[in-house]
Amino acid sequence: AESEPELAHAINAVAPGVMAHWAAKHGALLVHYSTDYVFNGSGTTPWSEDDATDPQSVYGLSKWQGEQAIRETTARHLIFRHSWVFGAHGANFLKTMLRLAAERQELKVVADQIGAPTSAALIADTTALLIQRYLADGESGVFGTYHLAAAGETSWHGYAQYLISQAATLGFPLTL
Repeated sequence: AESEPELAHAINAVAPGVMAHWAAKHGALLVHYSTDYVFNGSGTTPWSEDDATDPQSVYGLSKWQGEQAIRETTARHLIFRHSWVFGAHGANFLKTMLRLAAERQELKVVADQIGAPTSAALIADTTALLIQRYLADGESGVFGTYHLAAAGETSWHGYAQYLISQAATLGFPLTL
């Protein structure tokens, strides 16, 4: 996003607005996935859905603009903000740490950033649950913006330590 801001804007801001217009025209529910990058990252407590946003990157700004386009266009929406997502598919921190622990004897991971690793499965299950509620009662009040993250918190360093410890327990081949 930072190296291709126009493309990031088209994908993260314009496209959600287009989808919101279509959803509003057809009375459909729009589910959109956003990010904690809509905040400035300076907080010391978990962000609330009502906290003021302050994106500090092209990516964060484009995602915030997409959220705004949705909110301004259709009332029937679910916006899920998440971070530190991991899953079986695609690239993520979990897979990167396991790969590096197999290749290297030492890793350096920051300990000053705190978050809650959240599985893609949790995001999918929560989305499905709220869609079921919507289908059961279309005006059930589930619409809006939600922070969707697992309970608890850790640093990137603590997360890496846990992953590598579990990998060792499970017999993964590690160089670290």
